[in-house]
Amino acid sequence: MKNSVDIRTVLSVYEKIKTQGVPTTNGMKLEDVTCTENPDGYYVNLADNNVSLDINFHNTYHFHTANEDPEGIINQTTADFHNNNEAQIQEFLHKLMEIDKRY
Repeated sequence: MKNSVDIRTVLSVYEKIKTQGVPTTNGMKLEDVTCTENPDGYYVNLADNNVSLDINFHNTYHFHTANEDPEGIINQTTADFHNNNEAQIQEFLHKLMEIDKRY
C-alpha cells in the first residue's frame, strides 16, 4: 500500500467518533464511520462500508477492503484490483480527515 497514515490524526478522529457519535450494535457511529475497540484498549477499528482500518498497539495498522481476494474478482486485472482498493482506502482516509475538520 502507498498509504502513509498519520496515526495521531486517526486516533483523534476515533475519539471524536467515540464521544460525539451515536451508539449502534457495532460500536459508535458518526456520519458513516463506525469505531470499535477491544476491552483492553490495545486495538481500535474504524470502518465504513468499504474499508476497515485496524490500529494496534505501538501504532501499527492494517487496512481491509470490501474485496480482499483478487482471485474472487472477475474481469479485473491484478493492477485494476490494487488500484480499486487503493482508491477505496484514499476515499476512506479523506472521510476521516473531513470528520477531524468538522468536529
